[in-house]
Amino acid sequence: MRKHKKHLDFEINLIPCIDLLSVCICFLLLTAVWLNVGSMNVKQAIGGQAAAETEKKPLLYVSFDQAGGLNIKVQESSLVPKNLSQLNLPNVAGGINIEGLIKTINDIKTLEPQLKTVLIQPLAQTSYEDIIALMDQFKKLNLSDLGVVPL
Repeated sequence: MRKHKKHLDFEINLIPCIDLLSVCICFLLLTAVWLNVGSMNVKQAIGGQAAAETEKKPLLYVSFDQAGGLNIKVQESSLVPKNLSQLNLPNVAGGINIEGLIKTINDIKTLEPQLKTVLIQPLAQTSYEDIIALMDQFKKLNLSDLGVVPL
């Protein structure tokens, strides 16, 4: 009895693979039209130029504390009194005290009208939504130079 040798070489039909790839490319091109990229115009508030040519502008540091409140600190300002230069706003009902923040910022802006720069310092457990809500409130209060301080 004679054994038949099996052929070890075989052909792969590449036409279905090419068809699938062409459909995927067409789908990608068609859906890319509906993609909207949200962006916010931000720039580096401090540190972008040499220290000698840096003009001393008032800064507002806002940091989150462990309880969810906000610590507000004004720097580089001689017009803001000590009782307003460092404040602590406790959270309200598990969220940011927006009304207290607006009142405090308006009080500070009446004393220091050149205040435009705000640096936000979140904690590791601070939610992204809280940071964005805080940035939105600062934009509404005409504080245009916003920054996020790294952890």
